[in-house]
Amino acid sequence: MSKPLLPFATFAAGALVVACAAAPAPTPPVSPTATAPPTTTTTSNTAPAPSVATPVATPPSEAPATGPSPSKKIFVKHDPAWAACHATYVAVSKDLVAESLRAGKGCEAVTKMHPILKPEKGTQSDRNPSQEVKFEGKAGTCYRVYAMADAGIKDLDLLLKDSTGAVAAEDSTDDSSPVLAEDGAICFSELDDVTLVVSVGAGKGSWALQIWSDEPQDKRFGTGH
Repeated sequence: MSKPLLPFATFAAGALVVACAAAPAPTPPVSPTATAPPTTTTTSNTAPAPSVATPVATPPSEAPATGPSPSKKIFVKHDPAWAACHATYVAVSKDLVAESLRAGKGCEAVTKMHPILKPEKGTQSDRNPSQEVKFEGKAGTCYRVYAMADAGIKDLDLLLKDSTGAVAAEDSTDDSSPVLAEDGAICFSELDDVTLVVSVGAGKGSWALQIWSDEPQDKRFGTGH
C-alpha cells in the first residue's frame, strides 16, 4: 500500500510561498529623460553688411605760423668772443647812459668799434607799445647796440628791421642789458635806413642805449659825451 503524498505537497507549497516572498518587487520602467533638441546652425549665403565708420569732423589745419622774411640787406656776423666780452659786464651805477657806454667799452678791444650818434633814452613798461630808433646803416659797415635798463625792467628787448620791414636781428636774452647782436655784429651789404625797435618784455622803468660801429669816425656823428 502506497504512502500518502500529502506531506511532500505541503512542503512544496511552503517552499513556493517562501520563494515568492523572497523575490524582489519588479522595478518600474524608467521613463527616458527628455533632452533638448539639438541646436541647428543655419549658415546664410548672404555676406553681412560691412560696418560703416561714423565720420568724424576734422577741423581744417591751420596754416603754419610764418615770421618776417630775413633781410636781404643786412646779415649778422657771428663771433663767440664778442659774446664772452659782454658776459662779464656788471653795472656799477644807476646812470643808464654811462652804463650803456661802459658796456660797449668792455668789448672795444675785441670789436674794434666806437660809439656813433647820441645815446637814446626812454621810459616804458610791458604794457606800452614799443619805441623806435631810426638810423642809417652804411654798406660794408657793421654795428652793435648796447642797452641798459634800470632795476624796474626785468626784460628789455631789441629788434632791428630793414627798410622793407624784414627783421634783420633780435636779441636772444631775457635780461635788462641786451646787446644786438649778442654774439657778433649787424653788417650791411648795402646802404639802408633801419629801425631799431625797443620793447619791454617784463617790468617798467627807464632805459638807455648806445650804437657802436666800425665805420671811420665822421664829424657828422657825435660820440654821445
